[in-house]
Parts: sequence; structure tokens; C-alpha cells
Amino acid sequence: MSGRLVLALDNSLDFLNVALGEDGRLIEERQARTDRLSSEVLPLRVAGLLGDHGYSVADLSVLIVTLGPGSFTGVRVGLAFSKGLARGLAIPLVGVPTLDALALPLAFLEGEYLCPLVDAKKGEVFLALYRVSGGVAARITGFQALKPPELESMMPSPCICFGSGVRLCGRALSGIEGVRTIEDGFQRVSGEGLLKLGLSLYDQGSLPQASPIYGRKSEAEIKFGVNVSP
Repeated sequence: MSGRLVLALDNSLDFLNVALGEDGRLIEERQARTDRLSSEVLPLRVAGLLGDHGYSVADLSVLIVTLGPGSFTGVRVGLAFSKGLARGLAIPLVGVPTLDALALPLAFLEGEYLCPLVDAKKGEVFLALYRVSGGVAARITGFQALKPPELESMMPSPCICFGSGVRLCGRALSGIEGVRTIEDGFQRVSGEGLLKLGLSLYDQGSLPQASPIYGRKSEAEIKFGVNVSP
């Protein structure tokens, strides 16, 4: 093996995405929607992707995982699997916010504001705002969960909105001057982009504790007052 073998995975959205790369070069990524529990499918998908390219988990050098916000259960499963694998192999684990990964493919739109929207269910969307400068989509707000009518008061111009939450917010966004929407595409995390972003953080030495980003309290926290953070 001539470089670092890197596994990146996103389980925070509707599709499980597993990507394999050597340093910054994508070898293959596989996306799938499944009816089975992601906790059952994830180990099989990882083993299958590695095995098809002649590798095993013992060959991995770095792990990258999305932290959310997104599916509450999906985030926890993906992070728990990645933490267990990283500890067992004694290799670095890099956590990447899901919205950062969604914004990355549009970082060529110099001077634009970007607003990835993820359907958070319950009539809300998860979002953050980004400003593109010098080929970098820099996050300029925190992660939020808002209802569509609340978007108008915080939207800059010009801004491009995209992601799985766009259709939910279509009516609210249509009346905001300077806002454009992408209804199809850019709804999933790019495996190649996730590898690039994660390795960039790793090479910069930016490795804070990989903790989930939920965006709002869970049902258990709301109903029973419990703390579900790992």
C-alpha cells in the first residue's frame, strides 16, 4: 500500500454512504437505501467494500465519519461504529459536520452564500449558512433547526438553498429576494468530498472529540428529561 487507506462513511441522511480512498484519491463509494437496520448493514457494507478491493479493516489508516445534524439514530449508529473500529485499530477518527460536507461541492461558487437544508421531520429543517471565498465554503452560523417561515429573517443575498429540506421550504423561500433553490441533486454527502474534507482536517491537526451534532433535543430528552449524549 503506497498511501494512507481511508474509510469515510455517512449514516446521517436517508442513504448510507461508504467511501474508500487512498489519501485524497477516491477508490470507490457506495450509496444505498436499505430497509434493514443500519447497525446491521453498516459492518457488512464496510467489509464488502474493503474486500472487493483486496483490503481488510486492518489495512485502514484513518476513519472519517459525519456527525450530523440529520437522522438522530443514523448519527448515533454511524458514530458508535466508527468509534469502536477506530479504538480497536488504534487509528485516528475524524468527525465532519454533515452540513459542512453537503456545502463542499458548491465551494466553487465564489461570492455566494450557501444554505444546505436537511429535512429534520416535524415540519423543521436543519441548516447552517456558508460564505464561499477563495474556493472555500466557510460556515458563518451555528447549526439550527427551524420551521420554514423562520427562514426569511436570516437569509442573506445572494444565497443558494439545496438539500432534502428544500421542498419543505419551497413556499417560504420563493418569496425571499436573492434566494435560489436547487430541488434535485446535492441531497447526499459526496464520498469524495467527505474524504477531502476529513483529510484536510486531519492534516491540519484539527481533531476535536468526535461528538454527535443533533441540532435539537431528541424525543427521549424532551419527554423524559434524559441525556442521551455519548
